[in-house]
Amino acid sequence: MANVKINDLSATAVASTTSSHFFVMADGSTTTKFAALSAAIKTITTLGSAGAGVVKTFALGTLSQRDIVGGTGVTVTQNTNDLTLAVTPGDINISNLTGIGAFDLSTCSNSSSAFLSSVNLATNVTGQLPIANGGTGVASFTNKGLLIGGASLTSAVLDADLEIAVGTTSGPEMKTLTAGTNVSIAQDNSANTVTVGFTKGNFIETSDNVTLGNVTTNDLTVGKFKTSTIGAVTQQTSLTTDVTMNAAAGVITLYTDVIAASGSKTFTINNSFVTGDSVVMVTLLTPAVGATQLEGAIYTNLVSVSSGQIEVTLTNDGSTERPSSTRKLHVIVMN
Repeated sequence: MANVKINDLSATAVASTTSSHFFVMADGSTTTKFAALSAAIKTITTLGSAGAGVVKTFALGTLSQRDIVGGTGVTVTQNTNDLTLAVTPGDINISNLTGIGAFDLSTCSNSSSAFLSSVNLATNVTGQLPIANGGTGVASFTNKGLLIGGASLTSAVLDADLEIAVGTTSGPEMKTLTAGTNVSIAQDNSANTVTVGFTKGNFIETSDNVTLGNVTTNDLTVGKFKTSTIGAVTQQTSLTTDVTMNAAAGVITLYTDVIAASGSKTFTINNSFVTGDSVVMVTLLTPAVGATQLEGAIYTNLVSVSSGQIEVTLTNDGSTERPSSTRKLHVIVMN
């Protein structure tokens, strides 16, 4: 082949090359052809129909490709002749895997996955699931029973009003609340309440205000003795005028008058609380006149006690007249 300048050769597009086109090679003395040009220039074709291509561009003999980079949970390792892609199982979120609706675990190989696609308690568990494995160890429980723990589970049945569970040396047991003397117990299921009431009968509590009827007692210590009624009346006309005071205790303001030397004044107290068996106490409250106790010689005498009446006499045991003053007679009736 004669010497030819490159610029004198005609240009042929790569796409127009055929098996009649060859590479020309010369060593200065010999010129030869080398392979068909169409076989030397290759076309890279993507075989898949979706996804991202590894080859970015191929032009003028230059092949540009994309790097494979691991995302979240994926690592890429470059080996001598291949690449290794590893996935971290904990970073896999099934809900984010596009195109995967569900996993059918029954199609997995249990020899490698080490899990069951389902658990059948009739075949995968022998008998009842024991307590040690999170079960109860029994097939059923008594209706309305309260579970009692231990090496095995038992129950205490609570199926009626006023039944409660109480501790015993043998463990919890069902007991029924029972009202004793002067005690009432009422259960209201609609209000979820149990009401315990006490009826005061044979006992008295501290700070109680107690009204006693006909009561017989032995030793009795009281902080304050208080009668059921307290009266207050004033005597009219004279120191011998009868008065009426229907009360268990009270104060009679006596008529203001003198009492002669060695003299006496007798009057009757009408009182519906008094019986023939009543115990009556009368005490004269004597006034002081001019800072001198002038009533020292006045004595109060309980003359008689009968049904509805108390007879009292005031006696001046001194040799001088007792001046006119306002005296008060305190009376207590005990039955």
